[in-house]
Amino acid sequence: MHNIITYAEENLVSFAARPFGSVDSLILSWMANLRFPLQAHGLHNWVGMPLRDLFRAELFPTLFQGLWDPDSTKSLLTALAASPRFREVRLMGYTTRNDPDLELQFTAVTFQLRTDLTYVAFGGTDTSLVGWKENFNMTFLSPVPAQTEAARYLTQAASHCAGNLLVGGHSKGGNLAVYAGASVSPEIQSRIRRVYSHDGPGFPQRFLTAPGYQAIRERVEKTVPQDSVVGLLLENETCQVIQSNRHSLLQHDPFSWRVENSAFLPAQLTDDARHWDRTLDGWVDRVSPQEREGFIDAIYDILTTTKAASLEELANHWQTHLPGIAKAAHQLDPDTRDLLSRTFRELRASLRGARTSG
Repeated sequence: MHNIITYAEENLVSFAARPFGSVDSLILSWMANLRFPLQAHGLHNWVGMPLRDLFRAELFPTLFQGLWDPDSTKSLLTALAASPRFREVRLMGYTTRNDPDLELQFTAVTFQLRTDLTYVAFGGTDTSLVGWKENFNMTFLSPVPAQTEAARYLTQAASHCAGNLLVGGHSKGGNLAVYAGASVSPEIQSRIRRVYSHDGPGFPQRFLTAPGYQAIRERVEKTVPQDSVVGLLLENETCQVIQSNRHSLLQHDPFSWRVENSAFLPAQLTDDARHWDRTLDGWVDRVSPQEREGFIDAIYDILTTTKAASLEELANHWQTHLPGIAKAAHQLDPDTRDLLSRTFRELRASLRGARTSG
């Protein structure tokens, strides 16, 4: 199957010869998830360094740490470092923050494609519990801290880079890209040529009708796989549906997205995806923002009693953590237990309603 790795291996012409497209965007937005070490001189400031200089064995233990698919990511970096299309792209302005107290997980990096064209990439959710907590906070809070950081970062990148801007990200990074593009000044907005959201969560309706988003609406391109789950959260921008070779939530994996003739293969949303979308919409309609906040906080508090820092750690040691999770759930105060019970009931009701309407 052809995917972003084979695309990087086979498409060797410059961005001047073949314009930047959606597949290029997914590649660079995924690269924003790498853990760039301090030894990568120039990347942590606005001097920059060519992408090919990342292909150094001594950087590998840090670069791929905590990624969802480190082996595929390493194969992608190998192809990019060898490719005349990508190897001279300059990376700069790398920043990352993970603050459990602020419930913030944020990563961004800038790619200078040409002297007059720059791609600003926002990283997606990593395996940290705080990163996933911030994702769920989007169901009751706007903006979340990462969205505020994204708007600030895009403003900073625009001040250091001349010419036109492209903005994008995968998963939460796609949401941050759209939020940032809608929140910067009109002067910076006028330089933005495209905003890419690759299976990124949506927004409250009031955001989509606000002047900031309306100013860039025609330049937003959202791609979701045919069984999308993450990309259908909340209200959505217009979506382009594309093919994946995996199923359900596993389609969120960008290496599963099918590429042919330098473009994603089109598809239609499956019945399961539409059912999931109706279920979430029904749950959001049934449960108040305050109840959503209490529900998510309670689940997070239970999980953090395990002292696990990541979903990966929870999954690898679930038998060890399960007694602590059960004990923490049992020790919840009566009001919180009642909130959890009522919220789960509403989720079941939304599931039944989605089946009936489907």
